[in-house]
Amino acid sequence: MDIRVASHADIPAIVSFTTDTFEWGDYVPDRIEEWIDDPSGVVMLAVEEAEPIALGRALLLSPSEAWMHAARVRSDRRGEGIAGDVGGVLLGWAQERGALVARLLIEDDNESSIRQVRKNGFRRMATVVRASLTIGAETSSPARDGKHRPPPPIEARPGKPLDASVVASEWPSSLCGRALRGLVANGWQFRTLTTSDVAGAALTDGLWELGASWALTRASGTSFEVSLLDTGPSEAFEVICALIDVARERDAQGVSIWLADLAWLTRAAEAAGCTLSPSGVWVYDLSTRSAQPEAPPTGERDHLPRRARA
Repeated sequence: MDIRVASHADIPAIVSFTTDTFEWGDYVPDRIEEWIDDPSGVVMLAVEEAEPIALGRALLLSPSEAWMHAARVRSDRRGEGIAGDVGGVLLGWAQERGALVARLLIEDDNESSIRQVRKNGFRRMATVVRASLTIGAETSSPARDGKHRPPPPIEARPGKPLDASVVASEWPSSLCGRALRGLVANGWQFRTLTTSDVAGAALTDGLWELGASWALTRASGTSFEVSLLDTGPSEAFEVICALIDVARERDAQGVSIWLADLAWLTRAAEAAGCTLSPSGVWVYDLSTRSAQPEAPPTGERDHLPRRARA
């Protein structure tokens, strides 16, 4: 078995074994071409007798932070440790490019993946909870439907770029920020929050001041996503309700909020009608990783034998 960089010629084979990974399908077939062309990341393939049997992707989210995801193994080859082999090459790729840490996200009910990454040296650094709500669903509750509750005492007001330094400096030491180790979401990826992140959100109508709380949001298709919520126990429920109202005003069909795993915060989200799904953010410290055989450069087709990394 060899591990090498994926190319466009591999796309049909990749699609063939990733189409039905989950009950709902898989996002890999729709994104694989974009990933192969993305200079900030790399897709590695495990290949046996010229047939791709597994893949994984890594990318740099900042000069020092790498993100790993999309680990997939063909159904007839699972349980052989192949995902770990691909992951080891991806860690080497990130380390060679200056990353000091590599992170990934695993839902709490994915026990096999948790065992795999723990065995490969990752440790759980934080728990994030995705709070989701369908807007306009036929089934509603007083907390879920704005027509059946009074307007919240806290209203969302657009933040300004000048607020960016305050939000960014307070986040690492706040209740929510400490629980999330200073990370912010970008879709399903997480990295350290910067002042530029907050200023960019303000320029795109994605920074909100809600009483003493702050939120970063973005539109993703028909969903209104809250990437960061910095709030406290006394106003968490009202803040979440205010964000749901913003989503409704923007005609979003759903809202999702990344929350720190704090009991008072998750209770507030449940009271607002949200469904909760916890996941772990796992981290690998690349600064202490010993030197490994060099991973193939992005775009090259040189093979890296599996046995070379044993």
